[in-house]
Amino acid sequence: MKRWIWLALAAVPLAAAAITMVAVPKAPEWTTSSPQALEAYLAGEAALRKVYNEEAREHFKHALEIDPEFLVAKWRIAQILPEQDPLLARHIAEELMTADLSGLTDRERFIIEYWLALRDNRTEEATRLLNECIEKLPADPYVLSRKAAEAWRHDRLEDAVRHYEDLVKLDPNWVFAYNSLGYIMKTQGRFTESEEYFKKYRFIAPHQANPHDSLGELFINIGRYEEAEASLERAIEIKPDFWPSYRNLTILKAYTGSYDEIQPIIERARDAGVAEELLVRMSCRAKYAEMAESGVWQQILEQRHSECVEGFNTGLAAIITHRAACHMGDWETAMEFEDEAAALMAEAEASGDMDLAMGFRSAIPHLRGVRLAIRGDFKAAEKHLRRADGRLGFIGADIGMYKLYNRMLLAETLLAAGKTAEAHQLLADVRSVNSRMVEQFEGTGFRYLGLGRG
Repeated sequence: MKRWIWLALAAVPLAAAAITMVAVPKAPEWTTSSPQALEAYLAGEAALRKVYNEEAREHFKHALEIDPEFLVAKWRIAQILPEQDPLLARHIAEELMTADLSGLTDRERFIIEYWLALRDNRTEEATRLLNECIEKLPADPYVLSRKAAEAWRHDRLEDAVRHYEDLVKLDPNWVFAYNSLGYIMKTQGRFTESEEYFKKYRFIAPHQANPHDSLGELFINIGRYEEAEASLERAIEIKPDFWPSYRNLTILKAYTGSYDEIQPIIERARDAGVAEELLVRMSCRAKYAEMAESGVWQQILEQRHSECVEGFNTGLAAIITHRAACHMGDWETAMEFEDEAAALMAEAEASGDMDLAMGFRSAIPHLRGVRLAIRGDFKAAEKHLRRADGRLGFIGADIGMYKLYNRMLLAETLLAAGKTAEAHQLLADVRSVNSRMVEQFEGTGFRYLGLGRG
């Protein structure tokens, strides 16, 4: 899942606290005059804790229908709607910007003001609001979770780990902290510790889909493919419409070359009610991965303006089409892709979509590195591929595999430049993470790009 999911879920209150709200109406933690709206809102929070975002969205919408002045319900809708209904999300966010927050609790006022500040890229103000709230509510698990997420957002990973561990000590039932800790360890390449945290998460919440999905992502990245498939299938067994696990299964099948197994997975997802847009993305990724493996570069290039490729709609399809242009010597088209990525990155930064912007920050040097390597400028290609590697991490199965793949292209470039020792050291590093990827690469003669040897 995207990084915003982890940051958003830091805002989920405890189930125990929710129960207290109903039992002690004199001091409600969420401000609404309607018990029915509160009940719907709490159901949304419970769903969001499980990363069941579609159900959460419907509960929050229902809460707002019952009480149109329920400001925290508005906040939740605006927070999780952008991908599904950006216009409605923007409209609700504008309403929150002019809403009277004086009647809210300190916590409610903080989460809305903080979210609006982050949304508008007012990062200094967001930090100030967080520090002020910490002074007022130092033992509030919600605020502590936000403090942890803030540290993570600024890549202060040691601080984030400490805060999440403090959160677990404060309340062991805040189970999503284990998921966050697992991903922080994963981003640092501390895979054994990542597995330990994910397994703690699974132990505490075995009947939720997300712990199994998180483990599945980890297992994909470290080459334990059979365990990955079993874990992802368990997530789907628990929740048949849990779309991230279908997506991760298609990623797994693509990297193992099991393309004939992908369409049945997509059909299972369709039968379970997964949104068609998500199914199209899965299909696009699989189709272009298979065409790239087959080396049908002209065929790929002829689909330059397809739904999969336009606007980097599915990411991988555009990256592969760029590579096809390079293999076909169509340098103008290749550079058009690079310019388009730079323009989209600027748009994302201007709109405050930092997750998307980060994706393009790694994609742009990767694209340039591939073009330069195929053209034979190995020194410049090495520079760009190293830059891409520095910007890529292991936050998700797809990004993690992309990072490893980029490293193998870098190794091929080093071999072509005659830097054999450096190349094999880099391959040893990849092998220590996922030996099976290196085995596949070795089977091609270490020539994914088909570069000549220096």
